[in-house]
Order: sequence, then C-alpha cells, then structure tokens
Amino acid sequence: VRRCGDQMGVLGRWEMLAWADQRLMLIVWLLASSATAVGVVYDAGSNWEVTSVLFGCATSFLSSILVALMSCMIIVCRAMTVMVDAYGCHIAGIPDLAEAKHDWNVLQAILRKTSATIEPCFVVLLGVAIVMVPSLLADFFALGSNPYAMLPLVTNVFLTAGIFRMLFMAAAISDKCSRVPSLVNTLSFGKGTERVQQHIVEHIVHSGVGFYICDVHVTTELVVKFMYTWT
Repeated sequence: VRRCGDQMGVLGRWEMLAWADQRLMLIVWLLASSATAVGVVYDAGSNWEVTSVLFGCATSFLSSILVALMSCMIIVCRAMTVMVDAYGCHIAGIPDLAEAKHDWNVLQAILRKTSATIEPCFVVLLGVAIVMVPSLLADFFALGSNPYAMLPLVTNVFLTAGIFRMLFMAAAISDKCSRVPSLVNTLSFGKGTERVQQHIVEHIVHSGVGFYICDVHVTTELVVKFMYTWT
C-alpha cells in the first residue's frame, strides 16, 4: 500500500492524516486507561489487593492491544480513501481514457487485496464490538447509579467508539468509490469521446469497487444498520 501510495503521489498526505489519526487513538487510550485507574483506586480504597492491581493492569493491557489493532486498521483505511480521492482529482488531467480505465483497474486490485489482507483483524474487532455493546448495557444496569463503580465501563465506551469509527472509515471507502462514476460522467474529455467515456462510467459502476469483508460490501448504510441492531 505504501509503494502504491508513493506512485500515486499521495504518500505525504496519507502520512499527515495517519499521524493525526494516531494522536487521536493515543488520546482515546489514555482516557480509557485513566478511567480504569480511577475506578480501581476507588474500588480498592485504603485496602489495596493484588486482584485489584491485576485487574487494572490486565484491562490496560487488553485495551492497548485493541487500540493498536484499531490504529492499524484506521491507517490502512485512510490510505485507501486517500487513493480514491487522488484518482478523482487526477482523472480530469488524464488525456487517454484507456489510461483512466487501467488506473481504475489497478486501484480496484489494490482495494481488493488490502481488504482481504486486513480481513481477519477487522472481523476480530467487529466481534469485540458485538460482545461489548450488550455487556456495557448489562453492566450499566447492574452497577446502578454509583458513578465511581461505573468508571471502568468508560474504557469500554471509548473502545467501542473507536471500533465504530473504524467501521465508518471503512465504509467511507465504498461511499467514495460509488461517487466516482458521477464524477467521470460530468467531465469533458473532448469531442468524439462520449461513447468511450460512457463505457468507462459503466465499467466503474459494474466493477463494484469498495471495501469488502468476507465478500460483504461495507457501506455507511450497512454500518448504521449494524449500530441500530446492537444498540
């Protein structure tokens, strides 16, 4: 992905946006770990026990693993969105429509290969979100109205928000790809190119390019339905 981004001239923009995403995920992890630490301190009180310390350490460790996985997924999704944006910006300056079709086929292959590569991690994080949302609701009603007792739940809230953000970024790839045919259709490539232009538009539409997980086309509509189902 990095090599392809360098060839498309979007490596600098991708790195800039990736660093911003990493800083945001670091803030999420710090807030989650702080909430866990405060909750452990309140629960222990003046009688520190080994179980409380182990619980806090285990929670921070597991949350760091999840944040690291989410960060990797977000970096890859960011790269794919930047590539799709770059294709939309550069297609107007391509003199040969056959070259535009070739570039789209290359982009399609990159998106498909990248989606298949990160699919296992994506499925794992999706499974975590499926388990975490009902657990949050159950713990919320079980703990009652004690604010300090619910502080460890804040960790799960931040992690769930990070997973949903990852889902929306993956869905944004498919959404951007679905708008490319409309963009190509509005451009003018000179007289006598209307038939070839229409062929390219139909080729892009029927190629079904986007982000796929287990052969499922991930879109914003699908993510919203998933959130509605589990919340």
